[in-house]
This record gives sequence, structure tokens and C-alpha cells, in this order.
Amino acid sequence: MKLIHADEKDERFLSLVEELDYGYYQRIGDELEKYNQYNEFKDPHIVILMMDGDEAIACASYRKFDEKSVEFKRVYVKKEYRKRGIAYRLIRELEKDVIEKGYKYSYIVTGNNNHAAIGLYEKLDYFKTDKFGQFKDDETVLCMKKRF
Repeated sequence: MKLIHADEKDERFLSLVEELDYGYYQRIGDELEKYNQYNEFKDPHIVILMMDGDEAIACASYRKFDEKSVEFKRVYVKKEYRKRGIAYRLIRELEKDVIEKGYKYSYIVTGNNNHAAIGLYEKLDYFKTDKFGQFKDDETVLCMKKRF
């Protein structure tokens, strides 16, 4: 398995995002639509893919949040590859890029019932922070932050 850098237009990334969104839809149904406008891929959107041979099996990405911060987005590992440390490796790789570019903070938003993701982010030294922007009054999400 190897990591490769891509962008928001990469078809392999878009295919993984479709799988991720389908999983969300199965869990929360039409409520997913309220997040569509916040998941747009605007330039620059940095993407890392985990490849198993020619197959993209996982992804993670980030976009600029403000001058000092980024927001990690679309962290996803195909079901049959989970519990192997792949999401951890993807986020660590994104963090290297973020640090090299001089950002000081990263944010991650996840469902407040997504215990596996919350545990992973805590292992990566993210901590719960105040909800921001469109998530301020959203009781279904948890916002987390990390300082570099």
C-alpha cells in the first residue's frame, strides 16, 4: 500500500466520497442534504489517497479555513480495510503538509455519535472545541481542533 497526493478533481477521490456519502445517507437519511453546501471542493483542496495496487481504498483531504488554519475533510477508509491504521496514516500525512505550509491549527468536524472517528482524532491529539460557522447550533456534530 502506498500514499499518493491528488486533488479534488481526482476520479478515485470522487468515487470514495460517493461511498462515504452513501454511508452517511444510510445513517442519517435526508438530513445529509443540509451539509451538501459545506462539502464543496473548492481550490485548493489537498487530497491524499491510500492505494492498494491500482485501487484507491482510502482518502483524506483538507481545505484552507483561514490564514492560520485548515479544515480536514472527507476522511474515509473502505470497510474491508478498516482497523489497520490507514486513517491515522492519512491524517498524519496531511498534517505534515499543513505544517510545511505554515498553518498553526487544524479543525475536524464529525458526528457526535461517530465514536470510532472521535477516538482516532483524540489519539491524534485533537480536542473538543466550540462549534463554529454553520455548525454552531448543530447538535448532531462535534468540532475538534489541534495546534501544531
